[in-house]
Amino acid sequence: MNDNSALFHAARALLNGRLQGVLATHSLECPGYPFGSLVPYTIGPDGWPLLLLSHLAKHSRNLEAEPKCSLTLVESGEGDSQQLARLTCLGRVTSLPQPADTAIERHFRYFPGSRMYHEELNFHFYRLQPERFHFVGGFGAARWIGREHLERDPLLDPENELQLIRRLETGHMPALIGLFDALQQADTGTGEPVEIAGIDGFGIDLRRGEVLLRTGFDSEAPSPVAIEQAALIRLEKPSNSLR
Repeated sequence: MNDNSALFHAARALLNGRLQGVLATHSLECPGYPFGSLVPYTIGPDGWPLLLLSHLAKHSRNLEAEPKCSLTLVESGEGDSQQLARLTCLGRVTSLPQPADTAIERHFRYFPGSRMYHEELNFHFYRLQPERFHFVGGFGAARWIGREHLERDPLLDPENELQLIRRLETGHMPALIGLFDALQQADTGTGEPVEIAGIDGFGIDLRRGEVLLRTGFDSEAPSPVAIEQAALIRLEKPSNSLR
């Protein structure tokens, strides 16, 4: 992997795996100023972030007037924040009146509590269409990236992803529990089951209750078969998942 490929991989892996970021919109109440909001997201069927937002929220009203915005992600970690990877996506967020049912259900696997927001509180789905990215791979390492370098079509269609999730949960639950505890760096001793929220070419997202954790693959898996193989490797060696 050359330097550019490694950088593109790191940026895309952060986009796929962070699942929350600061959405900066153009303030209606204070014209000329950006308005930042912490928002969760999942990766939609087009490969870009899918957001569930209240139509009453300030950021949603801002987006209705001006869809241009930015979403900034920061690598999870402790210590010097200047050493953590950061990715800022410049793009447009627009309402998605009728997202696919499979995309909605995938979002709810990641954030089960959001089902009530959507069904009872009238939250709407929105999609982010990137224009350009700015990636900081650590202190003093920054560059612009065109969207074409991070564009990915999901390798697993919704049905194949669900089938793989069922196989892993049915056949490898003790390993999933061990992997989750290793990622959390705590052995709960409860043996409480772990659910797989989603899986893609860059890693696996695991959830137990409200805790959502990501374990990345060493390299991007280029096919559905490679994704399953990479997942099994992670389950066989959970200690290698600590980052």
